[in-house]
Amino acid sequence: MSRVLAVLSLACTIAACGTSEPKPVPAAAEPAAFKPAALGEIAPAFSVSTIGGDSARVGGDRKQPVTLVNVWATWCGPCKAEFPELQALHTAYAPRGLRLLAVSIDTEADSVVASSASAMGATFMIGRDPEDQVRGQFGTVGIPETWLIGSTGTLLWRHSGVISAGDRELRSAIEMALVRAQ
Repeated sequence: MSRVLAVLSLACTIAACGTSEPKPVPAAAEPAAFKPAALGEIAPAFSVSTIGGDSARVGGDRKQPVTLVNVWATWCGPCKAEFPELQALHTAYAPRGLRLLAVSIDTEADSVVASSASAMGATFMIGRDPEDQVRGQFGTVGIPETWLIGSTGTLLWRHSGVISAGDRELRSAIEMALVRAQ
């Protein structure tokens, strides 16, 4: 009896392995979603709804305001800690033409996101991406993540983690982008 079971087991194993050649995986199925958008190249174009009900378009090969994009969530401690830094940058550079867009990946209602942003003193634009598509376009996995996109849609600066309003590299990139946009 054990010999019959052994033969049946071997036969099943051989049948399961098959003899056909493995089919190649199509190029589209390869994971390209996490390839970071390259500095100096045109940033991926995206559009998000804002808390105010408008739409904000960013990136792509078109004329646009210099935009600092920050991806965040209400449940992210480092994101919350960063909001005063974002507000300081908005206060300093909005009069010169910088648009600041904080894109929330929260799945909660707009009112929850708006309340959280308001409680943190945000006076800049809050966008919504509950399907979390924008991060995939930029090849990013963590938050907070911040990108500076120039007036021609070029990705000029990017940073993973909490930013500082006093960061010289960031301030220099913003200054240069605003001068070029004139």
